[in-house]
Amino acid sequence: MLADRNAYVPGSEIRKIYNMVIGRTDVFDMTVGIPDFDTPQHIKEAAKQAIDDGYTRYTHNAGLIEVREALAQKIKRDNGIDSDPVTEIMCTAGGMGALVLANMVVINPGDEVIYPDPGFVSHYAHIKLAQGIPVPIQLKKENRFGFTAEELEQVITDKTKMLVLNSPNNPTGGIIPNRELKRIADVCIEHDIYVLSDEAYEKFRYDTEKPLFIGSLPGMKERTVSLFSLSKTYAMTGWRIGACVGPREIIGAMTKLQEHIIAMPTTISQKAAQAAVSGPQDCVEDMLQTFKKRREIITKGLNAIEGVELEPPGGAFYVFPDVSAYGMKSYDLVLKILKDTSVVTVHGSAFGKFGEGFLRLCYAVSTQRIEEALSRLDSYLPKLL
Repeated sequence: MLADRNAYVPGSEIRKIYNMVIGRTDVFDMTVGIPDFDTPQHIKEAAKQAIDDGYTRYTHNAGLIEVREALAQKIKRDNGIDSDPVTEIMCTAGGMGALVLANMVVINPGDEVIYPDPGFVSHYAHIKLAQGIPVPIQLKKENRFGFTAEELEQVITDKTKMLVLNSPNNPTGGIIPNRELKRIADVCIEHDIYVLSDEAYEKFRYDTEKPLFIGSLPGMKERTVSLFSLSKTYAMTGWRIGACVGPREIIGAMTKLQEHIIAMPTTISQKAAQAAVSGPQDCVEDMLQTFKKRREIITKGLNAIEGVELEPPGGAFYVFPDVSAYGMKSYDLVLKILKDTSVVTVHGSAFGKFGEGFLRLCYAVSTQRIEEALSRLDSYLPKLL
């Protein structure tokens, strides 16, 4: 009796693990990417003020114009992309809202979409929801979980419609270097391919190279939809607010579709987003420095465990260690670790077939919890060899 799409759009394997332990206080949960920071006070105050000022009604389906103007300034300042706030920017229900809308307005049934594997689980699901054909491009450990222009060329066919980028990447923390990103852009122009650039972790980078965004490159603005999530950057996961910038034809179509799904994102969250991108940014830098210290602790700790191999992630707040030495499926290893140590991780295969042999651990938790989890893993994992 149910629609066929219920069979071919998979559920999240991350949530499968998370739901096993939800509500438990006896575990060290390193599954879901929720920053352990509170939303900055000036953002919360802006939301309270918005309620008092009567921002409790419908807005334009793309969001309040003053919010889109603030977003245009942010996107120019931080990402180097010029945009018209009236026609080329929209507010969405988190980054997830932008992802699903972009797929729905660009992809026709049978179109091929290249996406990173290992990668964020919803990239695959959204392609399937739009009745596209997901084509994985492998992110390899030896390439620090990036991919090259040559590797992209190898998976392009005459049916390729779009490339999904996610750099820094979830789950691996991999970053595509600027030089390679320019070459990838050239390939997309040559083959007339759209790009959906998932910039959810844009602020969480640990290398010294100045970030480059594909939508800012020559010839790419007219074929790129870039999405920005406030969930990670400003610890606003529950506010469900994000934004995207792209060609007016695509943004216009996404806005029309959003009208029929949610009308528009919550007005109060829109005003909070305006305060977030226009206000002081020291809160973001504080989070980055904290994550940087945690990254060093967890990388050093995991590499000290016999059987674990890990390159320091270039960005985001996840590590993706190679645990193939233990000789079992990553899902089985996750369950075994949970049962015997109470440390909760996510199997690499949850993020695609090329994630097998790895685990994902989120280090957006306290240093104390990271160190306790490392101690338990160090006492347990070598026994499996």
